[in-house]
Amino acid sequence: MVSSHGLDSEPWSPLLPRAPPNESPLEAAQRILRHAPVIDTHNDWPGKLNWILNSKLHDKSLVNLPPSQFHTDITRIRAGNLGVQFWSAYVGCAEYTKQTNAVQETLNQIDLIKRLVAKYPNEFAFARTVADIRAAARKGKVASLIGIEGGHQIDGSMGVLRQYFELGVRYMTLTHSCHTAWADSCSLPPIHNGISSEGHRFIREMNRLGMMIDISHVSADAMRQSIEASKAPVIFSHSSAYSVTPVPRNVPDDVLRMLKDKDGVVMINFMKAYTYTNETTKMRCLGTWEHMSHIKKVVGAQYIGIGADFDGSGIDDFALKDVSKYPELVVELLRRKFTEQEIIGITGSNLLRVMEKVEKVAAKMQKDDEKLEEVGIIVEKTC
Repeated sequence: MVSSHGLDSEPWSPLLPRAPPNESPLEAAQRILRHAPVIDTHNDWPGKLNWILNSKLHDKSLVNLPPSQFHTDITRIRAGNLGVQFWSAYVGCAEYTKQTNAVQETLNQIDLIKRLVAKYPNEFAFARTVADIRAAARKGKVASLIGIEGGHQIDGSMGVLRQYFELGVRYMTLTHSCHTAWADSCSLPPIHNGISSEGHRFIREMNRLGMMIDISHVSADAMRQSIEASKAPVIFSHSSAYSVTPVPRNVPDDVLRMLKDKDGVVMINFMKAYTYTNETTKMRCLGTWEHMSHIKKVVGAQYIGIGADFDGSGIDDFALKDVSKYPELVVELLRRKFTEQEIIGITGSNLLRVMEKVEKVAAKMQKDDEKLEEVGIIVEKTC
């Protein structure tokens, strides 16, 4: 099993096991994580496996992989008390603009994720709902879900979006580093001034399906307009605070306040490029905790989560070394006077709250017989 959580109460519930006498900070972190294992909404391990192993998993053990190449393997997942992972099915914009079939490549990534889960049935359990996540946690397995990292991967098609949902995709990032025909990326000068009328239709259909709307990578105006347009809470699957690290990938304070009003969550990225506060803290790798402290101050700890982005960049590009180091994050949060209840939220229950509300909005829309969107294919024009 990935972890022997030994749960005497519902996972991520407020009922924590009592601290023993003379508990060290690391022991406290491990006690919290046994009860509330980490939910991480962004890991690019499948893409790394595709790149390095050419997606060939059958004859390759993933228990101990070279730390010089991977942030993630089975042994380190166990050590880090990872309980839920949204695996990224990523197809880059560069490949897409070179006429790569983005939908086909996305399906290949989804297939790889499902083969990965099937290869280690004692370690992973494929999940689609909050109920599935909780059931996996009780068994000590890592609940495995799928996120699509860019709206270009649906190729402008509502039908493709719906079929991804049927395959288990539970969030889609509206853009990656290129615009879609209906939403602006933060990486390029805007062409829609946020999201277009077609973008509103995609958001509505995601609400109807029960697919979380992820606004990492989108422009600041697209962030604001997406939050306003959505009937359900939205997420940033792997972003940080703009006021701490002023790069376009991060979330301005006014957007944090809008997110609070919609009851969403920012899953904090661990990549140094998005979390450094100055050259000193960049070298000392303290930026991640500064972002959590800032967001707590602006809107509260209940709007913070974890979206580390492991295996999405170079081995030395992250504030924490790899997936085994989540306990170090909790130790630092305890040192910064985050309460144990706040930490349970950050490690998982905040994201579960959002996902439950997304499911409820979808159930209501479907009960009210709101018709699915039948918009035809929009010709994609990425830049």
